[in-house]
Amino acid sequence: MTRPLHLILFHGLGADGDDLAPVSDLITERLPLTDHHWRVHRPDAPVSPVSINGGLAMPSWFDLVAEDGSIGVDHDGLAGITADLQQDIADQVGDDPYILGGFSQGGVLATRLMLGLPRPPLAAIMLSTWLPAPEQTEKPTDGRDPAVFIGHGEHDSLIPVQAAGRLNDFLKECGLSNVTERHYPVEHGILPNELDDISAWLGATLTRSAFK
Repeated sequence: MTRPLHLILFHGLGADGDDLAPVSDLITERLPLTDHHWRVHRPDAPVSPVSINGGLAMPSWFDLVAEDGSIGVDHDGLAGITADLQQDIADQVGDDPYILGGFSQGGVLATRLMLGLPRPPLAAIMLSTWLPAPEQTEKPTDGRDPAVFIGHGEHDSLIPVQAAGRLNDFLKECGLSNVTERHYPVEHGILPNELDDISAWLGATLTRSAFK
C-alpha cells in the first residue's frame, strides 16, 4: 500500500472547506502519483464574530479588525489557531509528506504553519493573501526551503496585489529560494488559468522531489 501525500487547504473568511474543492480536485486529477496517493484535507473554520463585519458571526480562522485604515488581525487569536492547527497537522500527517495551501485568510495560516511547523511541508500555495505583522512572525532557523507559489489578483481591492510582493520579500528573508509569484487580471478570486499554473508548478515541484 502506498503512503499518502497530504494536501491541506485553508479557506477564506465566510467560506468553508468546499470552497477550495476546485483547487484540490484539479491537483489530484492532473497529478497522479505512483509511490504515494493523495489525501486531501479541507478543514472548516470555527464560526465566530468578525469585528470588521460589525461583529457578525461567520466562519473565520481569526478576528479581523480595523487598524489605521487597513485590515488588522487579532494576534492572540491568530497565534492560538496556529498552535491548534500545528497539533492537528502533526496528528494527521505523522511523518508523511504534505503540502499546505490557503486562500486569503487561510493563506495567512498556511504561511505561519509553513514557517513554524517542526517538520516543513514539501510545498505551499498562497492565494490572494497577505502577511500581517511580519515583525511578529518568527523566521525559521533550520534552513527549510519548501517551494512556494504566490498567486494574486491585479485588481484585488480587498488585499491589494502589493501584498504578494511583500510576502515574497519576507519569505526570501527567511531563506526560501524557490518562490514563484504570479499576478492575474482578477479581483479577490481565482481564475481558471491560475489553477492551470498551480497544477503545472506543483507537477514540476513533485517531479524534482521524485514524487511522480
